[in-house]
Amino acid sequence: MGKIYCIGEAVYDIIFKNGKPVEGRPGGAMLNSAVSLGRLGMPVSFIGDFAEDYVGKMCCAYLEENGVNTAGVTFYPGARSRIALAFLDDQNNAEYSFYKIVVNDPSLTLPVPAAGDIILFGSWFGIKPEIREQLYDFLTYAREVGALLVYDPNFRKAHLDMLPRVKSFIDENVALSHIVKGSDEDFHYILGTSDVSRIHQYADQLGCKRLIYTANRNGVWLFERERTARYPALSIKPVSTVGAGDSFNAGLIYALKRFDMDPAGLENTRDAQWDRMIETSIRFASEVCMSFDNYISAGFAAEMNAEDFPG
Repeated sequence: MGKIYCIGEAVYDIIFKNGKPVEGRPGGAMLNSAVSLGRLGMPVSFIGDFAEDYVGKMCCAYLEENGVNTAGVTFYPGARSRIALAFLDDQNNAEYSFYKIVVNDPSLTLPVPAAGDIILFGSWFGIKPEIREQLYDFLTYAREVGALLVYDPNFRKAHLDMLPRVKSFIDENVALSHIVKGSDEDFHYILGTSDVSRIHQYADQLGCKRLIYTANRNGVWLFERERTARYPALSIKPVSTVGAGDSFNAGLIYALKRFDMDPAGLENTRDAQWDRMIETSIRFASEVCMSFDNYISAGFAAEMNAEDFPG
């Protein structure tokens, strides 16, 4: 059975509502996805870095408690942990302020990928200039040996001033990946548009065969080779949207694993399988929006594992 690697930054999220902190928990896009997958019993590892302080050790321990392998975690002595402040508006959508780790020589502890593995990567780690060469070489090799690459740019307003420097890295990631999933917010900041057809054209020109575009309550679009499909969002009253996109990614990877998908299998995926994968992803995202947690609950994980995924 292939392994799952979630590569990205870890932060400690502090959530504010009406100007007051209401919740705090380990976060970061790929950490959130890894925790959800760990709760499902998936063979998942987190690849990233922590400050070697109380918060960093607490976040790493939280991963392990939830069944996530942390052999690929790098610790920086003397550094201070990343903090993300999430400010919820009246609709409980979040705007962020980020406080980063400052180190002189960042690095990744990367595994040796193999055929059948699934690699989820993105956010700032996916385009961070200091580790770009190391990450790009890893992703290129992973694709060559038959691993399946899923990219989520998860690009935020706080990074806009760096866009001219990192846009080429985003393009490379889109071109490398078997599946690209991005939100309307991501592409608004990256491309200056939320027009679905223009975003699909951008991905298609880079050779991306499978684009998943999420637009919050407006639903999800799938562009898969010659097929276009739109899926409605579930009608819910969200408590927090902080981990919604990350949980969508976890749902997608979970469904890919349940269908035993690899790069070759993706070329022959039936419409019904794609429908199930996207609908599962939407369910994951909706589940997380119903609480302040960034990850699916143990009860929801048990419910999903009890369902059939017919080939």
